[in-house]
Amino acid sequence: MAPSSDTVLDHERLTEAAPDGLADALAQGRFRHDGLFWRRLAYRGSAEGPEWWKRTSPAAIATVLFAAIPTNRRGVIANLRRIEGSRGPVADRWSALRTFVQFAYCLTETLEHASPYARPLTVDEPPEISAFEALPRDQGVVVLTSHFGSWEIAASLMQRLGRRVNVVMAREANPSVEAFQSSLRERCGLRVLHSDSSPFASLNMLQALRRGEIVAIQIDRSAPGHVTRPIEFFGAPAPFQYGPFALARLAGVPLWPVFAVRLGTRRYRILPEPLRTIPRDASEQDVLAVMRDVACSFERHVRAYPNQWFQFAPFWDQRAGR
Repeated sequence: MAPSSDTVLDHERLTEAAPDGLADALAQGRFRHDGLFWRRLAYRGSAEGPEWWKRTSPAAIATVLFAAIPTNRRGVIANLRRIEGSRGPVADRWSALRTFVQFAYCLTETLEHASPYARPLTVDEPPEISAFEALPRDQGVVVLTSHFGSWEIAASLMQRLGRRVNVVMAREANPSVEAFQSSLRERCGLRVLHSDSSPFASLNMLQALRRGEIVAIQIDRSAPGHVTRPIEFFGAPAPFQYGPFALARLAGVPLWPVFAVRLGTRRYRILPEPLRTIPRDASEQDVLAVMRDVACSFERHVRAYPNQWFQFAPFWDQRAGR
């Protein structure tokens, strides 16, 4: 079915050239590797490029970025050594390159999925999804996600469950892409709530939960000002977000860890975990016990698909024993 004229116009607005001069663009970081120029270019290639380009270019581009961004390369290698153990410089670098390549394919398919020219996705949904469908319609749920596989595709597919999906995001590291990324997510039906220091951030999340909506929060990356707790992860303490667990306790709603893994071209598998609950009168130790349980589940999935955990900075304290 051809996309509607409104959808095509929206697509054209996302891909039109930036009106600012070169000096302004440079000052705003638009030409940095994570800037607006490259994000728009990636979107256009993912949305309108021929199939051979979508199949081959992500691996080539990922290889260039792997060589060009040593900070991210070192971060991935450090994390994989914790997960897989060090197998020598060549093998460690090869595994890290595979992570860059998997990220490139997930990003390409996420951008394509948000375009008016998206091809169908194949998503394996296990029967455990029915546990969520049994929840009362007026009860919200905090969905725990991570930078694993394609969390954005997983979040957009949650709309099949008939509830509005809110994704809690830190603001983009490169401000030049903020409006662009928000537009893409909103086109997929995802409402973006920013996790800043404003008291309205938590209030917006609570109000969404009280309306029976989904609030999806990533547990494996925090911004300045976020509260974390050190939780055992692959044999060493690592910082996991405390906020979503405190939010679920305050709102009296369940927690639902849901992960998504890429199996092949436009094919994904949803990996839902059992619902967890934290009573309003739970102690700090009770909350930490649930956090450890979720981290243990997440560790199992990362161990099975280590090259789909897209953590490009060292996740553990580098002083911790290897």
